[in-house]
Amino acid sequence: MTNSPSVLPAEAAAFLRESEGDDWTVEPLAGDASVRAYYRIRRRDGSTLMLAWYPAEVRGQLGRFLRSYEAVSPHAPVPRLLRADGTTVLQSDAGDRTLFDVLHENRELGIELYRRAIGVLRDFQKAAPQEEINPPFTAELFFNELEMTREYYVEKLKGADGAPLVSWFKRIADNVAAHPYVLCHRDYHGQNIHVVNDDLFVIDYQDLRMGPDTYDLASLLRDRGVARILGEQTELELIAEYGRPRARYFETLLQRSIKILGTFAKQAIVRGRRHYLEFIPPALESVRRCILELPQYSELGDLLP
Repeated sequence: MTNSPSVLPAEAAAFLRESEGDDWTVEPLAGDASVRAYYRIRRRDGSTLMLAWYPAEVRGQLGRFLRSYEAVSPHAPVPRLLRADGTTVLQSDAGDRTLFDVLHENRELGIELYRRAIGVLRDFQKAAPQEEINPPFTAELFFNELEMTREYYVEKLKGADGAPLVSWFKRIADNVAAHPYVLCHRDYHGQNIHVVNDDLFVIDYQDLRMGPDTYDLASLLRDRGVARILGEQTELELIAEYGRPRARYFETLLQRSIKILGTFAKQAIVRGRRHYLEFIPPALESVRRCILELPQYSELGDLLP
């Protein structure tokens, strides 16, 4: 850890000096799928802050983040925004321990917190529709996500023919877009929910948009292989507690599971982030589970490698 200007981008270092003076140290943190850069700022008294810097190519996302914060913060537990300018955001620190981590450390406690995360999700949905921040999900958007899977997972990663999948992808996209809509986080999984003294904090919500009412639940209960730990019975109990039809959940999960095959394959192929490949087997397990639940898609199981 250091307060050397070379650690932070020049814009972020100037921003931080204006906010905090010179008496701090900085720790670079691992990022997410974006090119945003994250740093933990430690003050002299030992308290910490989180700084996010937006490179030029994603700077437009910063405005979306700020508008999303204004919309969501009255309803859901999110890190408190302290200061922002055109390149940098300073927030309260929600730590490094995630709901995903807790579930792996202690299944019983993890399941309890996953139940609470469903309550947090309901609170998140109380925010007003935010179509001026991001447009709602559409059948076209869902289809384009699945087309990314055809290109990067089916054809480039697996070397298979993706053409027979197109009509099936269109059918899935149209059906999911016909579900009732609520405000969606869009990436509501255990690694985007941090745990501090058993309190939950939601991060990475700037892509929020109106979408299917089981979209975030499917992400929470299935992304990154958590269903292997939760178990099928617990998954079904949590679906029931959420109070939406089971078939809608599995149809949304089918679209999401196929979509993230493309997301993970693209991260590995385009950005060289090969660790994303380890999430592909759980995504395929989700696809198989959905097809068992939804026999109208059984033929799809023979076409997807």
